[in-house]
This record gives sequence, structure tokens and C-alpha cells, in this order.
Amino acid sequence: MGLLPIGAAARVGLVAAAVLTAAACSGSTTVDRVEAVETPASTVPADPPVLDARATRLKNTLADAGLVADIPDETLLAVARGLCDQLAAGVPEERILETARPLASYAAEATHTAVPDDDAARHYVEITRDTYC
Repeated sequence: MGLLPIGAAARVGLVAAAVLTAAACSGSTTVDRVEAVETPASTVPADPPVLDARATRLKNTLADAGLVADIPDETLLAVARGLCDQLAAGVPEERILETARPLASYAAEATHTAVPDDDAARHYVEITRDTYC
């Protein structure tokens, strides 16, 4: 099943929701509440966060596999950290793949990579585990 074209803001929102769901399902005993605060546009930093060597290696390896699209670096890092947390906690593979599937499927489709959704998710998790966790 392919994804419908949606705007970048909506994609980021969907990915953020997937990350939050993954964190809630990972068995973590602590959850920090985050309250939405309206921030004036002039105070929002224009530059994305700087990726360290490990995060850059992850992004480049995912890109080489056709699994990085126009996803902000902070979203990529949040998903990677969530996947690593799930892997470390021994979460069943199918649940981990459920976390990665929306982002991996979108990235594969956006980059015109001919990889089925489940294979894209599996590659995404494997690359994250091998290069970032």
C-alpha cells in the first residue's frame, strides 16, 4: 500500500506521532510530558542541528539504500534513538518494524526506491542498528 502525497509538515507530524507511540510502547517507565508552546517564528533557529559522526554515518547509509527523503535531521535522530531503545529493551521484531514502517515506506516511495514496505522497514531497522545503536 503506497502513501498519499502529503505536505512536509504533515509528514513530520506523522513521524513524530510514530516516535511518541514507539517510546510509549517500548516499556519505558518514565515518560516526560511535553506541552505545546507557541513560539514566534523569529526565535526559531534557522539551521538544523549538527549531526555527529555516528548520526551522519546513519543518514548517509540510509541515503545510499534509498531510505532518506526530506525528513528533518531531528526527526531522523528521534526515530533512530527510539529504534535503538526498542532494540535494547528486547521489543519483539514485529513491533519494532511497525515503528519503522511508516517512515521507511515514505522514504522509499519519495526516493523512488523499489522496495516493498516490509523490506524497507527491515532495512531501516538493520541500518539503524548497525550504524547508530
